[in-house]
Amino acid sequence: MIEDKVWSEDPNKYIIGADEVGRGSFAGPICAAAVKINYSHLELLTNVKDSKKLSQKKREDIFSMVQINNIKYSFKESSNNFIDQFGIKNANERVLTDSISDLYTGNEIVYVDHFKINDFKSISVVRGEDNCRAIALASIVAKVLRDSLMIKFSEKYPEYSFEKNKGYGTKDHREAISKYGLSNIHRKSFNLKPI
Repeated sequence: MIEDKVWSEDPNKYIIGADEVGRGSFAGPICAAAVKINYSHLELLTNVKDSKKLSQKKREDIFSMVQINNIKYSFKESSNNFIDQFGIKNANERVLTDSISDLYTGNEIVYVDHFKINDFKSISVVRGEDNCRAIALASIVAKVLRDSLMIKFSEKYPEYSFEKNKGYGTKDHREAISKYGLSNIHRKSFNLKPI
């Protein structure tokens, strides 16, 4: 993992990892999380890997571990309205930058999953969730908190089954768009093709 070399030289060095979730979703916000870890956290991170490779329960267990152990994290969201107005790339950059800003003091090394941002001397990592524990942990935090937001939205817009699809373009979701049209949280700038 990318941190191992850093910590072999300085175990007290803090690393910030950041990742976004919801970029390709049809509805709801794009979100990002950043987490800040050092070598003292290593034994807590044995089960941490790409959030897409973990069950919902496992992701929630890991997020609880983050909270119990006071691992610093930040979570930001950018609404569908912001995405429609300024574009998904700008929204993506904004949530990553804002989440890192909350944790960054100038002394940390910053790794971002696959997305280049100009601040914090950040390093973009290809397949970051597989190569960097901090990014993998950020992906888990982002996924748990965004899923929770989408489940709340499903109470207001039950016809779209957001609690199941989290806003992504599943067959059922596209059929619901065809039947009910777009809700207030759908991204109008996306070319949302109903079935």
